[in-house]
Parts: sequence; structure tokens; C-alpha cells
Amino acid sequence: MSVMEQNTHRARTGSGQLAVLLAISALYIGFGMTMGLIQGGFPAIMRAQGMSLGAVGWLYALYLPLGVAFLWSPLVDRWRPPFLAVELAWIVPMQLASALVVAAVALMQGADLRLLFAMGLFVAFAMATMDIALDALAVERIDPAWRPRAAACKLAALSIGAMIGGGAFVALFQRFGWATIFLCYAASLLLLIVPMLLVSRAKSPVATPPVAPQQKASFRRLLRNALQRRRLVLLTLTCCVIFPLSALNRLMLIDMQVSMDVIGGVVGTLGPVTMLMTAGIAAPMMHRFGLSRAIWLFTALGIAALAAMAAGYLLALPWLAIVGAVTMGAAVSGIYVVLSARILGWSRGEQPATDYATFYGVGRFVSTLATIAFAQMVALISWPLFYLCGALALLTVVALLHRSVEEKETEHE
Repeated sequence: MSVMEQNTHRARTGSGQLAVLLAISALYIGFGMTMGLIQGGFPAIMRAQGMSLGAVGWLYALYLPLGVAFLWSPLVDRWRPPFLAVELAWIVPMQLASALVVAAVALMQGADLRLLFAMGLFVAFAMATMDIALDALAVERIDPAWRPRAAACKLAALSIGAMIGGGAFVALFQRFGWATIFLCYAASLLLLIVPMLLVSRAKSPVATPPVAPQQKASFRRLLRNALQRRRLVLLTLTCCVIFPLSALNRLMLIDMQVSMDVIGGVVGTLGPVTMLMTAGIAAPMMHRFGLSRAIWLFTALGIAALAAMAAGYLLALPWLAIVGAVTMGAAVSGIYVVLSARILGWSRGEQPATDYATFYGVGRFVSTLATIAFAQMVALISWPLFYLCGALALLTVVALLHRSVEEKETEHE
């Protein structure tokens, strides 16, 4: 093949990768909207409708399907709905089902809460299943050289979706009302399928042919692999450190007597903005410095953020603690982008949906339990001591992660 032919092939492959990446990112926006609605949108809307605070608390149970989706991920690997292209199977049916149920909810204001909860649970289940298939598609179709971009785009797409679902929809609810907000949500889910339909129809070139569905996909196949098992343990430990260090900071600011208006207006706004900025710089950092050095750079940023929050608390300087809280969110986002790039490589085997969902799901589920436990621990010690322990734990897990997976392996697997 001549140099000109090689350049032409590379350009076509790059165009195909970009098209697939944009289509996948569009669907991640829809998933982020769902997460935003469940975590910060729907509970606020129902509270505004007059629901008691105790009842609103139970609405967070809608998040459960998103946290335990790995339990049914083997089914996604073993069987795919017929009459659809590989890249559309599971994704399109689940997205369509979610949009139809949301449209029905838009017309059911004031309906029995149990019925609305059941419908919301179905939407969460359908979107979680769609996410499993979407993650598997990313594993199968994204070239190793494009994995840092894919990981950064996923973070950016989820952040945008969360700001829409948990921010814009809530802010506009009083003005436009129940029916309009939920119809807009349903319409958005439908529109976000279009890029994937166009990519499928165009049959864009991809990095490698898709992996055939496996009849024997299971968790045991992953756990029997010593390397995969070690990766899962280290990834879960890392999640159990980074997510509590980011999630609990608003409680620290409340203990410093920072008003809810400031926390919501400053931290709630700057947090998603810094996540988007992190998504923008993470991919170039990984390309320039490599995955291992990039994760250490974000870890250093996290250590500085922990120091700022501890100092802010000890010196009674709310502005310093707020800066630390926002910076910690950016550091955790950066670390997770690097981990996401690695997970894309780790899951590139015979059961990509099962492996990817397990890596993500187990870490997400266990780290949620860890966050609850660490919140109880802080009550027994103090915030500065908690952040000191957190810094030591962060350095430890990142060092273990660095030693277990060499850079050469992660870039060429």
C-alpha cells in the first residue's frame, strides 16, 4: 500500500471513528439526563408537587437499576434482539421504550405515586440496559488510539446530560409545567438515537469487526481470569477512595456554616463546569504523557485539593474549602477518565458487555456503600483527619494500580 493510500485509509478510519464516537456520546447525554433526573430532578419536582420529604427520599431507589445493571449484563452478551443491526440491538429498543414511558408519564400528572414509581423504575431499568449495550459497543468499535478521546467524551456527555436533567429541567419546571418538561425529556431521548441510526446506515469503517455474541458469557469467566480479577479489585478499591472524597464535600461545607445558596450556586455550577474542562484536557494529557503519568497528575491535583479543604476547615476559610471542593471534583473526574480508558481496553474480549458492566457496576455499587460508611466515620473523627487519611489512601490505590498494569500493556492491549 502506497503512502497516499495509507493516508487515505487512515483518514477514512478516523472519520469513521469520529462518527461512531459522536453517536455514542449523543446516547450518553440521554443516559446522563436520566441520572440527573433521578438524582436531582425528579425528587425536586415531586417535592415541589407537595410530596413529603420522607416519601421523596424513597425516590432515590430509582437509582438502583443503574447501580446493579451488571447483574443482567451476561444476557446482553448472550442474546441480541433480532431484525436490528449489531450496533442497534438493545440500544434502540431500550431507548424507544424509555421515551414512550416518559411520554406516558407526561400525561399522568397526579396519578397514583406507586404507578409513577413503577414507571420510573422501568425507565431506569431500560436506560441501564441501553447503557450496558452502549458500553459494549464502545469497547468493540473504538480503536485503542481513540480510547482517551472516548473516555473524555463520555465524561463530557454525562456531565451535559446531568446538567440538563438535574438542572435545566428543574429550573424550568415551574415555568413550563409537568407535561411540557417530561414531553421534552421524551423527545430528547428520541432525537439522541438519530446519530446512531445514521452511523449504522452509513456503515462507517470501524477499528475492528464486532465481537460475536457469546452463548456462555458470565461473571465466572471474568472472575476465573486472574488478571481481570486483580483489575476488578484494584478498580473497586480506587472507586471506594475517590468517590467518597468527592461526594462528601458538601457536607463539610455545611458543617462550616456555608449557606445552601452558596453551595448550590457556586459548587453546583462550578462543579459540572470543571468536569467539562477536565474532559477537554484529559484526552490530550493522556496522549502526551501516557495513561500512567496522566493519572498521577490528576492524583497530585487531588492531593492539593484535599490539602485546601483541610486547611480551609482548620482556618475557618470557606472560600479555600470551596476551591478545594471544586478542585477535588475535577481531580476525581480526571482520574476516572483515565480509568475509563483502561476499562475500554480491559473489556476488549469475548464478552465485552459483561466485562465492561462489571468493571463499572461493581465499582459504582461498592463505592456507594463506602460513601455511606465514610460519612459515618467522619462523625467519629474530624474533617481534616478524614482528608489526611483520604490523601494516604489515594496515593496507595493509585500506586497499586500503576504497578499492576504497565503503560505498555494499557496502550497496546
